[in-house]
Amino acid sequence: MNKAVNQIRLFLCTCSGEDDFIIRKCSKTIQLRFALIGFFVLFIFFCCFLSATFFTYSLFQGTSWVSIPMGLIWGAIVANIYLLLLYTISPKLLPVAFKNKIGQTIDNRNNAQKVSFISSSILFRLGLMALLAIIIAQPLNVILLSKSVETSIEKHKIIEKIKMFTIANKSSIENEILYFKDFNEKIKFQLNDTDSISLSKQIVLLNSKVTDDKLFLINSNKLLNAFKKIDESNFLNKTSKIKRNKIIASLNTLLDDEVQSDNQFISTIESVFITNSKVKKHFDTYKTNLIEVINLKNENSDTLDILLRKSNFYIKTIQLLLNENPYSWLITLLVCLAFLLPIYFKFKVRDLSKSFFKADYENNPEMRRLRNEIVNTTDFDWLERKIKNVGFEDLRTSDYYFKRMVIEHRIILDEYEKAKNKHSKILTQKVALYNENSLSRLVPLLEKLKKIDLKIYIEVKKEIDDEYKNEVIKKYEYWIDAPFRTKKRNALSIKNDEAGLLQLIYPGNENQQ
Repeated sequence: MNKAVNQIRLFLCTCSGEDDFIIRKCSKTIQLRFALIGFFVLFIFFCCFLSATFFTYSLFQGTSWVSIPMGLIWGAIVANIYLLLLYTISPKLLPVAFKNKIGQTIDNRNNAQKVSFISSSILFRLGLMALLAIIIAQPLNVILLSKSVETSIEKHKIIEKIKMFTIANKSSIENEILYFKDFNEKIKFQLNDTDSISLSKQIVLLNSKVTDDKLFLINSNKLLNAFKKIDESNFLNKTSKIKRNKIIASLNTLLDDEVQSDNQFISTIESVFITNSKVKKHFDTYKTNLIEVINLKNENSDTLDILLRKSNFYIKTIQLLLNENPYSWLITLLVCLAFLLPIYFKFKVRDLSKSFFKADYENNPEMRRLRNEIVNTTDFDWLERKIKNVGFEDLRTSDYYFKRMVIEHRIILDEYEKAKNKHSKILTQKVALYNENSLSRLVPLLEKLKKIDLKIYIEVKKEIDDEYKNEVIKKYEYWIDAPFRTKKRNALSIKNDEAGLLQLIYPGNENQQ
């Protein structure tokens, strides 16, 4: 049992994004802190997986073979972004160069170690994490709380349907009115008063339908405008909510009456006939056009019903949950805390590590000096020698960040030394090859000079041998801490006279007079 718990703890430490090798060498207290961070990272991955899976499932309407892989991919992406951001929220482990306004490097080590927790960088990262948390929390709100806003969604469907129905059928109703006017214009001078009265009685159904549709268009626009004015307010009082619900009910009734009127008209229009031969042709045309328009309206209504049934109003559900259900804010807050708490825990690990170091090396001034020099270097040569000589087994402390600083300094110093030696070897070989090629070109000329004047030949050969002597090329360091380049060497003060010039040309000979 203890072995299984230990394995779980070490696995969670690995999920924290920090150096697993160093964590394993620290005490269980430090391991538990990093394990807690790792647990939150796994929890974030799980939340992202569920969020993306439910969202994709709703988007593609039940295709689990797409939603599950998308959930895994999204969870892995967010978890990796989160680990990268979390990894950067650490105490400064390596020296950092500061530059002034004109780009000159300045020695500012003390201030570099006293940077406040609250900075523009940390605020940006906190804001990014909070934004990710808010986005991820919304699909969780929908899957957990969507039933609480089903009534509001149905009301929203009514509003959307009446809007789309009005827009889609506006031209159809206008055509009804146009056909009605055109029919009346054509028969106006073809009938006497008696025939006109008889015809009006026969086509009363058609005329009343056109009038009702015209009134529907006017009333629906009035109610929609009234609803829009109320809905624009972010906070509705009780009176406004009651008025809003009444408008929705009126719109629903208006829409049902219009759809029922269309269906009833189609079923009864065939029973209307005109026997008057003078206007029969015009009436048949008017009747055919009117039937086509009403059929088109019915088709639009059926299409809207199918569209509304298929749509889950996902975004509107999120808006309604945030407006009406306080538990949605609670879930969002909990997800945000899951994203932000590991930052707090990580800073607490730093403070805990310092306390461990003080207890472990209370009577070891050498190690205390090493930590102080790493944090605020005053003697880089001593620090370099100490880091290169100290072994990892000598770091008998649970101060995670101290161990990591020593290891990272050692890696940088070793790699920098290897790079210098490699470049020195290459340059030395290049210089030797250059000397060899140059001497090979000068040998024939020296042989000719030897035949002409031996004494001058000897002098010239000596000068050439001195000039083309093979040397080991070493890099000149402008910086005291060369790999980190944070502090330049103090420039020698050269006097503006003959002695100063000689000192510049021949350094080290200033005491030779």
